[in-house]
Amino acid sequence: MNPTGVGSYNGYPGSNHWNVDSRPLSEATNVLRSFVLQNIVQDNQWELDRITKYYLYWKFYEGMHYKDFNDGLLSFNYVRAFIDKVSMFLLGDEAFTFHVKSFYTTQVDKEVEKAAEELMMYHWGKSNKLQLAYEILQMGSVTGDCWIGLHWEEKGKYCKISVFDSRQCFEEFENGDYTKRKAFLVRQPLDGHANDKEYRLFVQRWTDDKVETWYQKDVSIEENRVAKYEHKEYTNKYGFIPVVHIKNRPNSAGYYGKSDANDILKINKVYNEMMQQLKAIIDYHVTPTTVITGASAKSLKKGLGQIWSGLPAEANVFNLGLDVDLSATINYVKDLKTAMHELSDVPENALGKIQAISNTSAAALQITYHPLKQQADLKAMTYGEGISAINSMIFQMLLVEDPDNVRLKAIEKDVPDFIDSMLIEPVFAYGFPKDKMDELQRAQLELQMKLGSRREIMERIGKQNVPELMEEIDADAMQQAIVQMQIQKIALSAGLPNENGGESSPAAENGNFEENNNSEEEETPNEDENEV
Repeated sequence: MNPTGVGSYNGYPGSNHWNVDSRPLSEATNVLRSFVLQNIVQDNQWELDRITKYYLYWKFYEGMHYKDFNDGLLSFNYVRAFIDKVSMFLLGDEAFTFHVKSFYTTQVDKEVEKAAEELMMYHWGKSNKLQLAYEILQMGSVTGDCWIGLHWEEKGKYCKISVFDSRQCFEEFENGDYTKRKAFLVRQPLDGHANDKEYRLFVQRWTDDKVETWYQKDVSIEENRVAKYEHKEYTNKYGFIPVVHIKNRPNSAGYYGKSDANDILKINKVYNEMMQQLKAIIDYHVTPTTVITGASAKSLKKGLGQIWSGLPAEANVFNLGLDVDLSATINYVKDLKTAMHELSDVPENALGKIQAISNTSAAALQITYHPLKQQADLKAMTYGEGISAINSMIFQMLLVEDPDNVRLKAIEKDVPDFIDSMLIEPVFAYGFPKDKMDELQRAQLELQMKLGSRREIMERIGKQNVPELMEEIDADAMQQAIVQMQIQKIALSAGLPNENGGESSPAAENGNFEENNNSEEEETPNEDENEV
């Protein structure tokens, strides 16, 4: 069996008895493959195919759907529209907040949760959380895989979170076991003509024990073939590789994920080609070809307002027209667009199609946009686990780089095994339109029926720093109660109207409260006598 033979590109072993390599390689894909072969990796067919796909997906995301003449040809870039729509639907206007989860219980100490959330908000905030969150989803959605790395910044005392270019990322495993990562490499291409030493790659390699950097003059990836220049080696003081791999769409058949463009890329390409052909037909009818029989066209001029006369009686002049019905072509184009929406789980309404929603209920909208929400929920699961893993690594790095951190010490004091027993999960904002009044009414009903706690409800509606907010609300309520008691006390002592509807007499307002009471007592019997 030949591991580099027929079928090997799909991840299956080569064989002379079957052919599983059914990749339809276009000329443009061959150009990309040649570029990767010359500049990224050359001696591993699996990696060559993976990186080529990454480059192909990025080309389509950037609107370059043709090999040549991309500026002059029509490109309806639905790949980008679908990917950005799902990403922004998940992130909303604030990306995500954090929630502390325990593996043993549903109750987490408020002080521990507060300190942990503040720590994460600091490190993510210093790393430009909003833009970083978009870049994470963009890289993963386009290529199918996203690698997030951590680097300690001494100035500011924080862990710098950054996204690696998936086209430069490579993994090494122990004996091919995907659950045991041996090393992680970043192979950054260089312009060999721009440096005197003609270096073509700058490579960084992480293992649990050490970190290596070197330059290469070739693009070999096999360890026994690599010639390392300016090789440097450092001790990895953390004891782990500070890089997390996130699968955009999990693929149980392999280690790497699936791109959002995987199912619609070919359809988008055919759609563009059909639209370009329709455009050519329309352009032709703007300036059609004129056919003249039985006369000479040397002295005839075409144009608006031109009158031809003096032609022979047998002469015939007409424009070449289209005798074929285009309805089938137009319907086919519509079917292609519908198929892209169905395969990407992005409804047509989500991209701006006009719909009557004035009297549409929230439940009906939820059903209409359910495919989009389902897609966002899948990303919340995969990217949420990756961000949680990053948060755990931040804690481990803090134990090495900043063990005297006040919040870290407070967490260690209350929960010594915090890293092993708890997880800091992201709570995504979701950009779906919500009926705030309906949510508040439902929350009020749950509290009245004792079906939920204030904390759980506040986390569900996306409130930040819930423990602090609850304390502030309780303090405000207590302050309002004290002020109300003081107002009632003053009202009782001065005879002013109270909340129970009691009224004071005009005399009380003039300071004759006692006299007024006496006069009322004297008048009351007289009234009774008169009534009798």
